[in-house]
Amino acid sequence: MILWKSIKPRSGKPGFGPPTSRGKVRDIWVVEHPKYGWVRVMITTDRTSAYDRLICTVLGKGQVLNKLSEFWFKKTADIVPNHLLAVPHPNVMIAREAEAMLPVEVVLRRYLAKSSTSTSVYHNYVDGGRRRIYGIDFPDGLRANQEFPMGTILTPTTKAESGHDLELTTEQAQEIVDPKLGEGTWEKTKTAALAVFERAYAYHKKHGLILVDTKYEFGIDAGGQIMLIDEIHTPDSSRFWLAASYEERVKKGENPENFDKEILRRWLADQGFKGEGRVPEVDPTVIQKMSEVYQEPYRMVTGQLLPARDTDSLLYEPNFISARIKESLEALQSYGKDIATS
Repeated sequence: MILWKSIKPRSGKPGFGPPTSRGKVRDIWVVEHPKYGWVRVMITTDRTSAYDRLICTVLGKGQVLNKLSEFWFKKTADIVPNHLLAVPHPNVMIAREAEAMLPVEVVLRRYLAKSSTSTSVYHNYVDGGRRRIYGIDFPDGLRANQEFPMGTILTPTTKAESGHDLELTTEQAQEIVDPKLGEGTWEKTKTAALAVFERAYAYHKKHGLILVDTKYEFGIDAGGQIMLIDEIHTPDSSRFWLAASYEERVKKGENPENFDKEILRRWLADQGFKGEGRVPEVDPTVIQKMSEVYQEPYRMVTGQLLPARDTDSLLYEPNFISARIKESLEALQSYGKDIATS
């Protein structure tokens, strides 16, 4: 028997009740499964926010986030276990529930990418004039957007409940993680994160993209082992540049060609909106550009296109989605394997 664990009184998809939780992008149902214990049914939507407000929906965004995560969970499963169980629909993932979450952010960087955030290496190196950041010694003379001479670096931060995250050295991260999750947990996490990034970096390069930086989420499974969770190498968790024009543009002092998700925020600011008052109706051309920002990296990495909505309308019927999810859960119960890879 499969039990749906619903907590918050929100209206849900037909056939399986209100979601356990609802985030900016994902609706999540927590389900008690006979074989896997508590599992998550995650529907990744096209919802798009800015200035902490829901602004619009961007066609294909949810599928890109979900399908790219599926792609990379499968590509890296031999390096570190992950939470993926099945993908019964392009917007839906069924995943193992983590028993505990890693209490630090795991961020990896390969380039001195321009950024004004307080935890960015660029901000601290250029604006702050620092040369020792995250416990790493950086040489003088680094240029904006250049590759780090030491290659990929791990730059963990705290997970602040309020305010800004704070940078940590790897030693400080270990002092936070291991007492809570067991000795050696941080070392395993660090090793896995670097290995996953290196594989993804090489793969992206072969497909015309540079993986500039990314954030990984790790959890602990029922057996006490680390596993990769949430999403991986998506436009929401990572930054990508176009490889073909990178060298020339950096030599000229220009920013690399990228997939700029700030289009929406700039358009809203031009309308005088910064989070207060009525949300303006977004120009369709802006939404179309945002859709391209998400879909182009997906196409380059996977070599696939998203299903067209006008020809696959059944795919987006709520009752069809509900039926696929339930079928998937039953299949997991019957066969006891990852049906996403079968």
